Amino acid sequence: MSDSTPALTVALATILAAASASAEVEIDWGAFVENDFRLAVDRVDEPGFDRNLSTIGFDLQAELVPDSLRFVGDLKFVWTGSTGDLWFEELSSRNAANPWYLESSAAYIDIVGLLPNLDLRVGRQIVQWGAADAFNPTNNLNALDLEDPLMFGETMANQMIRADWNPAAGDFIFSAVWVPVFQPALLPGSARLVIADPSAEFPFARPADRLRAERLRNIWLQRPEYYEVARPEVTAAMPEFSLANSQVGLRTQWLVGLFDMSLTYYRGRDSLPVSKASYSGTYSTGLTAENGTPVLGVATEVEVVYPRKQVLGFDLAGQLPFLDDAGFWVEGAMVFPERVEMSFDITRVAPGAQILVGPVVESTPFFKWVAGMDYSVNEYLFVTGQFIHGFPDEFGVHALHDYWVAGGDVKLWQERFLFRLFVIGQVPYRDDDLPLDEDGDGRVESFARGATDDGTIAGYAINPSITVRPMDGLEMVLGSYLLMGHAESKLGMDGAGPSLAYLRAKASF
Repeated sequence: MSDSTPALTVALATILAAASASAEVEIDWGAFVENDFRLAVDRVDEPGFDRNLSTIGFDLQAELVPDSLRFVGDLKFVWTGSTGDLWFEELSSRNAANPWYLESSAAYIDIVGLLPNLDLRVGRQIVQWGAADAFNPTNNLNALDLEDPLMFGETMANQMIRADWNPAAGDFIFSAVWVPVFQPALLPGSARLVIADPSAEFPFARPADRLRAERLRNIWLQRPEYYEVARPEVTAAMPEFSLANSQVGLRTQWLVGLFDMSLTYYRGRDSLPVSKASYSGTYSTGLTAENGTPVLGVATEVEVVYPRKQVLGFDLAGQLPFLDDAGFWVEGAMVFPERVEMSFDITRVAPGAQILVGPVVESTPFFKWVAGMDYSVNEYLFVTGQFIHGFPDEFGVHALHDYWVAGGDVKLWQERFLFRLFVIGQVPYRDDDLPLDEDGDGRVESFARGATDDGTIAGYAINPSITVRPMDGLEMVLGSYLLMGHAESKLGMDGAGPSLAYLRAKASF
């Protein structure tokens, strides 16, 4: 990482110097400094720091040839502000003792009018499709960035070639995008609790497969005094670098009166992984239980893959004159997934057990959709809400649930003071815990994390914040991100991460 810093700095300086040397080049640039402090206040063993970031960012737009050729780029240096355990030799390394990383969401050139009414964009970019707010089932070209829960809905840039054709310079635009290399989604630190927790619920699509696997795993979950279960090792199998694994997107967009509409097609892979295999072996712990029985170690290896998919989508957005020009949007996507089967092998732990194989993703097409509205009540109050069928990480006809979002802004003193409140809720659904009754007492006994079989499951995320802009270029945000609900729900499970309190300060020019 350190070797790349001089090269990037020299490259940026070279671009600025070259651009400045030409009187015909128009340059627009900016910079910012941001500090982000967060505390994990709930759903953790004890409150503590979750994040302590300092970021300096630069962005540049250069009109190299007026109305014909443009360069756009940005670069962020992020200091993590936290240091884990180090080898003694690393205490002499600045990068190890003070870790940092680089981010960039743009490094591309725009060629306007390459052919009549045809524009070309080549390089690192984000192509945003869809009309809904943050939840966009038609937006598949860029991988999801789920590392930061407060920035939900963001995607990561990738190297692409995008062509936009606007015949007759009218309200019809046809876009084609080619993404040569697949990029996986960036996952939150808590994702392992969903994918590879030794006690997490199984991802099998069919309840019968989950029942069989859960019954076998109960061998050690219900007798923890006789087993030491190690944290699984997870391997993500990346698609090979080939033309066959490149991604393609097509979009037709047009405007009719107050309504903006589009049809989209995508062929590629889902950016979120699904489990392909789970293999458990044994090792000697050298420990014994109180009754003298040797404690057996259980080591598990999990493989995850990125399934292929094709997506046909549409979106419609606009204003409703009969509702005082309230805004609305409808977006939907029919997903045609690749079937993925998972093998569950504990034959080394439980001699005589069979290897279980079952689908984690069926090949049955499924439909995700979002519908919402927003309305400015007056210059001080803005409200919005939407309904969501299928969260971004829900993949497969068996996995879809329903959610709602409601929020609003109160703006005062020309938006120098902003109070914002957003709430996401999971629509309650029937708990389908596995009908295990190992001791014959007539009660459900699933030893999976969060399994309680208590009727219905629901969860909530509440995000209130106060933003103050005391002067131009300075913004300070104080807020919280509170998660609650059933331990099996999307927002209440341990895999959703902790509840947070945060403070951000940003100066930009």
